[in-house]
Amino acid sequence: MQFAVERRLPDALADPERVDLLVTGRIDGECGDELEQAVTAELRQGRHSIRLDLTDAGFLSSGGIRVLFNVHRAAKAAGGSCLISAASEPITRVLTLSRLAPILMDLPAAAVEPQPLSPPVGAAVIGNLRVGPVHLLGFHPAPGQMLEGRLCGEQLVAGATPSLPVTRQTFGLGLAALSDDGPPATAAGEMLAACGAVFVRPPHPFASADSLLGTGDFIPEIRAAAALLWEGLPHGRTGFESAHDSPGVALVDLIRSLLEQADAPTLAVVIVAEVQGLVGAELIRPLGESSAADSPQVASAEIASRWLSFSREPAHAQKTVVIVGIATQRPPEAALQPFVRPLGTTGLQGHLHAAVFPSRPLTRGGGSLTALVDDLAGSAPLAVMHLLDDPQPVLGSGQSELVRGTCWFAPLQVHSGEKL
Repeated sequence: MQFAVERRLPDALADPERVDLLVTGRIDGECGDELEQAVTAELRQGRHSIRLDLTDAGFLSSGGIRVLFNVHRAAKAAGGSCLISAASEPITRVLTLSRLAPILMDLPAAAVEPQPLSPPVGAAVIGNLRVGPVHLLGFHPAPGQMLEGRLCGEQLVAGATPSLPVTRQTFGLGLAALSDDGPPATAAGEMLAACGAVFVRPPHPFASADSLLGTGDFIPEIRAAAALLWEGLPHGRTGFESAHDSPGVALVDLIRSLLEQADAPTLAVVIVAEVQGLVGAELIRPLGESSAADSPQVASAEIASRWLSFSREPAHAQKTVVIVGIATQRPPEAALQPFVRPLGTTGLQGHLHAAVFPSRPLTRGGGSLTALVDDLAGSAPLAVMHLLDDPQPVLGSGQSELVRGTCWFAPLQVHSGEKL
């Protein structure tokens, strides 16, 4: 269903400043300009009582919520109001469960009571370590904790579950779509999940990244083509920065240092950091268009370039990134083999995704991971990408580097199947 805004004027005698805008289709980050322009046009014509009828709008993402906030603030700044007068059941549910209904909806019964969320519990700090070119600050392991991960999605598991919930304790990465975007074959793109938030880049050239944040009783869901999910915040934790004069810490050096200290076959990793430069790729075609001779898996640079957009040089310097991934320094267990790739020329294997955001100052101790993700998810993601190293001499893009940040990590055992 295409996005559209239709203008309707109610009885001018009853309210000469009132106008209704009927919105059809998906309300997400990509519809922002059209809806904001429509509201601005009404404000310029002196119609300061704007009501949005979302009865025929079937989906609302976090990017769409930002759009609704933008038009709400614009009308308020002009001395008027822009509120939702009616909405479909899916949109009413998202706004109610996320406790945004009292702010954005002109419905007396929309208010709900907030419920507190319990942050994850951390362990005691052990000390500082230097591991090669990396300083690990306030390092402590995850004693006794083994996370259980599951490979899921129709590309990896026969009879895959149509949708999977992303709770506050869910972390994951892979190729997936928000549950209302459509089937994975047509809608799955680069995906990262952390602390109840999902960040997705649709599989189209020049697509904008979108997000959905779990709030209150609302739990986002995804449909996976090929993904790995685990439940539970990794309790191992350390800050990091460069041990040399150069400001950047190579991502593969950081991962290697964590694997060495954790002494685990496979490690689940979550990182929040300032960016020196990121190297990666993004899927730009739906998987449903693939064939045996034309797919992202074909070992041909020419074919790969038709499916993936690669970084030509390290990107997103001075931005803030959330990275979710897995890594192993040994031959991966059988269930994990289809999901991991070599990390540069280090002998390590893994799979790492990054969601990139505008710059945020980070404290040296890192703080609560849940609070950090909530803060970052308040702004639109700039990119969601699959991180990789491109070590080819001269023509290679190089490697991803971070300035400083915090890592959470724990040993991970991976199974093949949908149920977590």
